[in-house]
Amino acid sequence: MDYETACDRICDNIASLLVDMGRPTARATFAAARATREIADALHHAAGAPNDERWYDALTSLETFVNIYDVGPRRPQPAPALLELRDFLDENTDVVGVVRKKAS
Repeated sequence: MDYETACDRICDNIASLLVDMGRPTARATFAAARATREIADALHHAAGAPNDERWYDALTSLETFVNIYDVGPRRPQPAPALLELRDFLDENTDVVGVVRKKAS
């Protein structure tokens, strides 16, 4: 998947979850905006560079937003957007580990 398509898909999923929240809190809105900005920054400027600290920031922000969404009201089935974002996080957890080790 090319980076622009991946960026659009992730950002659309974040927006979809934010809308799904109904009346999101200011914290949820801020987390969504931050995750969107940092994912776009990482995909546009650090794609192919897993050791770039932008990935740590992007994945941490995305995880924060997903966790905020998860704390909300229980839904009968997880939203497809949530499942895709979790899959993306799961696929990229090794990137965060590499950046954390480098920063230490």
